[in-house]
Amino acid sequence: MNTVRQSQQLEDLVSTVESLYPGASVKAGLVSSRDIPFRLVPGPRRPRMLVPAGSTLAASNAVERPSANDNVWRSAPRRVLSGLLSTRLGSATMPFGLSVSPGTDSISDYLREVLGEAVLISLTVGSARANRKPILNVHRLNGTEIGFAKIGLNTLTNQLVDHERTVLQLLAASPPTAFSLPRVLHHGLWREHEVLVMSSLRPDRRQTKRQVPLAAAAQIAATAGVHIVSIGSSPWLKRLSAVIDPFRGTEDGLLAEMLDRFLELYGEIELPFGSWHGDFGAWNLAHTSTVPMIWDWERFSADIPVGSDIVHYLSHQALRQRGDAAAAREALKRTSPALSAVLRHGSVTPQSTTDPLILRAVKVGYLLTIAARFTADSHTEHGQPVKALARWHHRVIADQLQVRDSTVSIESTDRKKSLWR
Repeated sequence: MNTVRQSQQLEDLVSTVESLYPGASVKAGLVSSRDIPFRLVPGPRRPRMLVPAGSTLAASNAVERPSANDNVWRSAPRRVLSGLLSTRLGSATMPFGLSVSPGTDSISDYLREVLGEAVLISLTVGSARANRKPILNVHRLNGTEIGFAKIGLNTLTNQLVDHERTVLQLLAASPPTAFSLPRVLHHGLWREHEVLVMSSLRPDRRQTKRQVPLAAAAQIAATAGVHIVSIGSSPWLKRLSAVIDPFRGTEDGLLAEMLDRFLELYGEIELPFGSWHGDFGAWNLAHTSTVPMIWDWERFSADIPVGSDIVHYLSHQALRQRGDAAAAREALKRTSPALSAVLRHGSVTPQSTTDPLILRAVKVGYLLTIAARFTADSHTEHGQPVKALARWHHRVIADQLQVRDSTVSIESTDRKKSLWR
């Protein structure tokens, strides 16, 4: 088989396939019928995923993954690729792939055993980060879809996969009415790795810009009940402090300082606390003719300030643009109407749902929660890529708390090491 020069993305895919097919030989080159053939989409230079080379139906279906985050620039290339893969043009325009020699006890062997039939798999691997894990689209040999499988490959991702299984089973026990979610088809261990197989969520309409899913956010918040308590005495604060306190006196100590300042300003304020999805965004949701479909529940937790999900939904992508202070402020400001609407579902008085102090407390509480996650992740194996994003969130929090002196400015790029390293 002719070989190809490996990009970083291709190296990541090869490494992941090797972990899923232990003992197998994995080679990149022109697709052949030997061994287990996968096709690189859209090609070897910047591959986004692997699809089965022997099934046009499975390959075409795997590429088409609509979400509410779609726009014409995101969805059009995907539809073109899906269309090409559904015909012989796919093999002509995307001739490169991976060849995997038969190994022993592979993930395909495991899925065949637990699902009761041989399967084809497609594979995506996200950008390098602490919680990166392979996500498999699983199809039957005739190309029809079975669902999706998440595979944990380290301590953190094993914990996340197992947690998502627990959450999906919890939510399925009292089926929601404002949204739908995947069904657990299988959960088990393969070579000490957590495996979760879920039903797929495929919307029945094309994704266009629609209203913010307020009802879904409110119902998620009420999953385990809503209770009102002061920030300073909340279980949320206790959990958050346990994550943040170890960073005191370190290069990430600013986050602990911001938590202290937050408590000085807002500790006595009472908020409604409930559950949150943890990554409630258009990228994890699809609109349908009835209620939205929501997936990726691995960060779900309880005892979070109600409204945190909707702040995340409306501001997270803007907050990822590091260094743009004005965009961060404006993005957070724009969340107020939707945040007020969700808070009205949280058993608080109508007056408090528009109180600027309450709204600011929820927004900064959200920022502290997400910054604590990013910071903790940045200290794990493979967590380096999220470090800059974590520290940018520290600066956004400082700005929201109006920390101002000669060394602390969100606009400044000449940061004092004791605060900003």
